[in-house]
Amino acid sequence: MDHPFGWLSLVPPLAAIILAIVTRRTVLSLLIGILVGGVILASGNPVTGIWIAVSEFIWAKLTEGSKLQVYGFTILIGAMIGLVSASGGIRGLVNLIVPFANTRVRGQVTTWLMGMIIFFDDYANSLLLGGTMREVTDRLKISREKLAYIIDSTAAPVSGLALISTWVATEIGFIQLGVDQIDAANKPEAFQLFLESIPYRFYTLWALLLVPMVALMRRDFGPMLTAEVNAIRSNEESEKRASASDENSAEGWINRKLTHFSMQHNLDVGTSLTSHWLNAAIPVGTLLAVVLGLLYYTGYQEISQTVESPSLMQIFGKGDSYAALLYGSAVSLVVAVIQIAPQRLLSGGQFGWSILMGMKSMVPALLILWFAAALAAETDKPKELEDGLMSVGLNTAGYLEGLLTENLPVTMLPTTIFLLAAAIAFSTGTSWGTMGILGPLSVSLTYAMMTKDGSTLDIHDPILLTVVGSVLSGAIFGDHCSPISDTTILSSQSCGCNHVAHVRTQMPYAILGAIASVIAGTLPIGFGAPMFLCHILGIGVLVGTLWVAGRDPELVAADASEPAMEAVD
Repeated sequence: MDHPFGWLSLVPPLAAIILAIVTRRTVLSLLIGILVGGVILASGNPVTGIWIAVSEFIWAKLTEGSKLQVYGFTILIGAMIGLVSASGGIRGLVNLIVPFANTRVRGQVTTWLMGMIIFFDDYANSLLLGGTMREVTDRLKISREKLAYIIDSTAAPVSGLALISTWVATEIGFIQLGVDQIDAANKPEAFQLFLESIPYRFYTLWALLLVPMVALMRRDFGPMLTAEVNAIRSNEESEKRASASDENSAEGWINRKLTHFSMQHNLDVGTSLTSHWLNAAIPVGTLLAVVLGLLYYTGYQEISQTVESPSLMQIFGKGDSYAALLYGSAVSLVVAVIQIAPQRLLSGGQFGWSILMGMKSMVPALLILWFAAALAAETDKPKELEDGLMSVGLNTAGYLEGLLTENLPVTMLPTTIFLLAAAIAFSTGTSWGTMGILGPLSVSLTYAMMTKDGSTLDIHDPILLTVVGSVLSGAIFGDHCSPISDTTILSSQSCGCNHVAHVRTQMPYAILGAIASVIAGTLPIGFGAPMFLCHILGIGVLVGTLWVAGRDPELVAADASEPAMEAVD
């Protein structure tokens, strides 16, 4: 295998992942991974390697335009949530929701349904739901780990499946790149492949389905069972852990800092204030409306130059999601200020401090997002720059591709592509980057392998459709398991959950979905099983595993003979 770095290209992401799990210091682990990668790129020279890591990746990702937009809307959403939380708007919204989500089962299902409604972007899904539902789930003694799992396992899957979302154009574009590499008259349409592959995206569909299954069956297993039992028992130790977890959340920062500020200035702080639910609903609704409006406007401006009568899906797919989220979060903050200030719910000092602390609460997430982006760029393949020079990169994905795809039988192609996508996404922390790498390769590779004997490829062939679905699903599975994934980071931060605890509790559920996808999905399809039978078998695997391996956390918590369970965070 001709690769400039070979197995060394795996070292930086593996170092970051292992250190994050062992030390539970995600930022430091990411930084060490980036520096190790720089030394490898510099052929072992530590001084040159550190310079490469800082200048080519860390600094570059701090100043990159699209990343600045990500950082900007994250800070602004934090400010908006900080203000509506301190003014009591979120508590008012919570009180509106509580009558419907009045049990642990209903609380989990309600969170899942709200995640399905915010289908247009995974970032917005993660950031909005965590701040909105955290108090509801706390009241119902649903662990922060369970809340982060529900949000994380809904955000990317629903955005990846939705026909109107920030993902669609990107996914279709990657498929189109593969179609363009096919030298044949009977080429499939990229949109057709995207659409017909939806029933074959086994992990994505079953990950979405597993969330309400866990809630309705009242079964948990592994570290999540521990977290749920501790949350239900609400003993002194679990309260201490929840308090420590709150330090990473917007509301935790806001409440503690507002209290400190008020004590210093002898103010009557309103951290436990409850105001009208519209104080939260209007700013959040404004965010959604502006984001959707700008997605439509920017998408139409882009697509109308090449398509005469674009569909709504094409328009939203071409929209500038980063700009839409940035301006949407800015407008929602302005609306919150204009709406809440005249009500005099907070003093001038409390008002400004709540915005500041809302922003500050997002700093841990921003640091992790920044370093995760730098590590992803470092593991990417070299690319030609605008000045004609080549960028540097370890091409980790290229090494994995060559390692796993040599001498592969066609029947194993869907399974191998799924596992390869999962490995790349896990190592790099980016599902979009994984789809960009494997999307074109998988389509052209499938065509070449299935027509090498001179036969004509049926564009409706289940293997081809499953390969496309495996790229998109495998990338999301790897993303769900990776501690350096941006959506995993945002989910844990928005829920006030320890990041490593979120990864450890979510991973068994993601792995269950992946195992079901392989043994009841990609493997049977490769050997000719019908798609509907795969779904029946897959759902049976999920239900059977939950029934056999899972336990009702409420019964475990109520059993006096059960000892206190060790915390996962």
